[in-house]
Amino acid sequence: MTTTTSHLAPKVRTRSTRLVVAGVIALTALLGACSAGSDSGMSSTDEAASGALGGEVRPDAAEAPADGSVEQAASTSDADRQVIQTGDVRMTVTDPREAADAVVALAEGAGGRVDDRSEHAATKDDVGTAELTIRLPADEVSEAVDGLRTLGTIDQLNLTSEDVTGTAQDLDARIRALQLSVARMEDLLTRATTNEQLIAAENALTERQSNLEQLQSERARLAEKVRLSTIHVALYGPELAPVAPVEPATGPQSFLDGLATGWDALVAVAAGVAIVVGVLLPWLAFGGAVAALVVAAVRWTRRRRTPAPLGAPAPVLVTPVPSVLPDEHEPR
Repeated sequence: MTTTTSHLAPKVRTRSTRLVVAGVIALTALLGACSAGSDSGMSSTDEAASGALGGEVRPDAAEAPADGSVEQAASTSDADRQVIQTGDVRMTVTDPREAADAVVALAEGAGGRVDDRSEHAATKDDVGTAELTIRLPADEVSEAVDGLRTLGTIDQLNLTSEDVTGTAQDLDARIRALQLSVARMEDLLTRATTNEQLIAAENALTERQSNLEQLQSERARLAEKVRLSTIHVALYGPELAPVAPVEPATGPQSFLDGLATGWDALVAVAAGVAIVVGVLLPWLAFGGAVAALVVAAVRWTRRRRTPAPLGAPAPVLVTPVPSVLPDEHEPR
């Protein structure tokens, strides 16, 4: 009896060691699959984590590749198609500001909104303009275009459509797969018995939740573009009135015309001469004063330098004789 017990103990220890080693290998595979981050590795990661925790892997029909199958593309009806509509409208209106207010009312009345709006007042060299970016429900675009025609003349209209049905189906399939993976990770997290298993399950769950939120945000943006079409409306005021060309002047056609032309020329010349005289008169007065001073100075200089004539008597210079008084000490 004792011998049998001694033989069973090593077998039990060997099985426990194998289970521990298998668990470590499974957790290593789980961490490697989490770091890879690919959709094809999600199911293998779940299987490895489930094997580490002793659970069973049950195939789910929702994990089948439904984003690229021919059957699903063929069964897609027109009602389920996802289409993004965009458009550009250029219009000529009487008053761009009033027309812009009417476009805003039209968009809001159709259940849409205005994302961007800019206006420029008219000048003598440029017409007034207004530009708007409106978002309209997809089924209201045609009616909105008819409403724009009542505001003025549509000079240019471009409407384009982009089918994003395949993109939407691909995002939906990836979101469903990630939701299933998140649910499995949450289940594995509740059944974790060691710290290693707990950390591995939490890391995998965090990564899948982040990817799921990113895909859901992308799908929401795509749905917003499908639900509301984007229309860019440019409003321009009427063209500026052309400037009348100046006709070249023609000569007189009769005697009276010649007389009138001559008189006008004479008056113009006289006025020009009067202006010139008025401008030069102060300078002429100043120049005359300067010239008079110069002439007077020259004459005065010449008079001083001119010699006396030959027949004229020479001037007598009278030298005063000093009076001599007798010396009081000299004998008389």
